[in-house]
Amino acid sequence: MDTACALYDFHGDVNNGELTFIAGDVITITNKDVGEGWWEGQKADGTIGLLPETYVEVEQQNFLGSSTAKIEQSPAEIYTESVTNAAFLSDANVHTNEKTDDLTGFSQEFVIFQNEDSNLNPQPQSNSWQNSRRNTQEEDWSDEWDGSIAQPTAVVKTLSPTPSQASQEPVSPIKRTDRKATVKMGMNLFSPFTKTAAESFVLGESKSDLSGACHHKILIAEDGPTWELTEQPFACTISDPVKESKFSGLKSFIAYRVMQSGTDNAVLRRFKHFDWLYEQLVRKFGVVISVPPLPDKQITGRYEEDFIEERRKQLELWINRISLHPVISPSEVLQHFIKSQDNEKAWKAGKRKAEKDEAVSGAFLNMIENPTEKLDLNLAEQLLDTQFKFTRSMDDACKQLIAHGIDQTKKCTGQYKRDFHKLGQIFTSLSDSFELDEREVSKPLTAAMKYTGDCYIAIGTLFSEQPKQDWYPFLGGLGEYKAVLSTFPNILGNQKSALDKNKEVRRLQLENKVSTEEMEAATSRTEKVSYAVQAEINHFQQFRVGDFASYTKKFLEQQIVFHQEVVKKLQDAVACFDDLAA
Repeated sequence: MDTACALYDFHGDVNNGELTFIAGDVITITNKDVGEGWWEGQKADGTIGLLPETYVEVEQQNFLGSSTAKIEQSPAEIYTESVTNAAFLSDANVHTNEKTDDLTGFSQEFVIFQNEDSNLNPQPQSNSWQNSRRNTQEEDWSDEWDGSIAQPTAVVKTLSPTPSQASQEPVSPIKRTDRKATVKMGMNLFSPFTKTAAESFVLGESKSDLSGACHHKILIAEDGPTWELTEQPFACTISDPVKESKFSGLKSFIAYRVMQSGTDNAVLRRFKHFDWLYEQLVRKFGVVISVPPLPDKQITGRYEEDFIEERRKQLELWINRISLHPVISPSEVLQHFIKSQDNEKAWKAGKRKAEKDEAVSGAFLNMIENPTEKLDLNLAEQLLDTQFKFTRSMDDACKQLIAHGIDQTKKCTGQYKRDFHKLGQIFTSLSDSFELDEREVSKPLTAAMKYTGDCYIAIGTLFSEQPKQDWYPFLGGLGEYKAVLSTFPNILGNQKSALDKNKEVRRLQLENKVSTEEMEAATSRTEKVSYAVQAEINHFQQFRVGDFASYTKKFLEQQIVFHQEVVKKLQDAVACFDDLAA
């Protein structure tokens, strides 16, 4: 079993079997096959639970000695030792490869021990907390994959942050290493240590052919930077789920009818099509724009009517969250998804075009046009700290409210229903005993007691049905925002990495290692990253205010209706005793 060191604090949900730990804790990894970006681990006190794999770093045996004593060395010493170590690794037939993810810059590492008879078959260990969910796809794409996968190049593995350094970082799944020395490798001072797409963009390394590409402007509004609305966002409806099959019934799937509002254009889409759309949107926009994950997959029972209807509702919420975004709404990939008719040739052509798009990840930032006003990066950094605190606080509050809501729904359909039914049955039993008195004067009381029993049984039934009216819709909205909030550690982390990289460039400019022009260009690009993140935060806040006002108002209205029905039934029961009371 591997031993891992916690990079960040994590407050797990005990009800979901999650582990709670703080940065620097040593955790024994007991199971890496949990899936969905989660591992199972055990703390020193014996506590066992689930943990996000991106919050820990597996401790590995260092063939070259200690991994923590290199940071204070001079650039020349590090460069000399790097060459020596590279030669050692080559002689030992140990190849360390590192590839930077096109979306977030999360590194994917794989170490291959190769002999003459072995085949080169690296198995990447993904650090992404969202993309690991793709391991259990409902269906593989039937058409061929025509994209090329870049082969990783051999490099010397860079140093990892110590637990004390990691604990100073914001709670974020982004893994990066801050260095006190920058080593010149070839003609670039920075590229060997670039860890995120935002850092690569700040250094001018994210280039692509943007001729004819749609540019996105950021405007300064009353509440700060905001995305320009070039086209009217639209909504979509998802309806009429139908079960279809192929290969003579060997494979079955559910197809949904997707229609853009205000049009008669309807297309059939399977879950795998939504999955493909999600991956393309994250790849293109995910550096600074929130693309919430799809609802979780389900393998068993996926064709049951209740599950299909719930999946339809969740997909409709998801596609509307996407289509109402001023940047994503007019994008070619989304337009292709909602408009391309059920023509295999046309679908494949649009699919390949989207997959070959060069303006993705850090290169997408080149398509953003800043406001003319200069941005104070010190103020931007202060605002970033506030946004980190806000998103973490809101995420915790939503988690608590979801947990309480789930508890209440269980009580309404279980304990509360049973208690009121039992009370109603007791009153009914009492009325049955009163029937033994057959005098006329006793019959009104017997009927009143029986009515009271029926009243409490009806109230119990009301409790069991009520979550469908108030808690379920409220929890649906909270769950949607929980998914949106899960994207912000990455987005805010990208801005922080850009700000940190800009500080490094400024330091090198003072040391005359980069020119003033290069420093100013890096600062301009850092402003662009900060403007984009602030615009995205303001977009999120704008929708949050309206959404939570709507969620809470509907919840309270249904609570009022429910309690009024309960009061009405109790009042009717009281009326039965009006003429009987002495």
